[in-house]
Amino acid sequence: MGTPAIGRELGKQSLVRRRWEKLMEASTESILEFLEQNEKWWEQAAVTCERTAADLPPGEKEVWQLMGAVYRERAEKHAQIIERLRQDGDGARSQDPRGLEGDSAHG
Repeated sequence: MGTPAIGRELGKQSLVRRRWEKLMEASTESILEFLEQNEKWWEQAAVTCERTAADLPPGEKEVWQLMGAVYRERAEKHAQIIERLRQDGDGARSQDPRGLEGDSAHG
């Protein structure tokens, strides 16, 4: 393979890489947006339960406090997932997707 052929092959790999990165970014951003909205919803539900619990008599109060704690835990889990996806996304952008070219499912 001559030098011009190698240059063309590298150009094709670069094009594949850019396409792959755009697809991954678009997919990841949609997922992150959805998870961020859910995180906010769970957090708001926790706050609502805690505020409601403050005005309730014993017995009922604890039920609402428990629901608030569960909702807050859900919000924290979402935040952890979001952080992990952001970290994984940063790492994925630095990986070389050349393995996809030879994959018969993608070619």
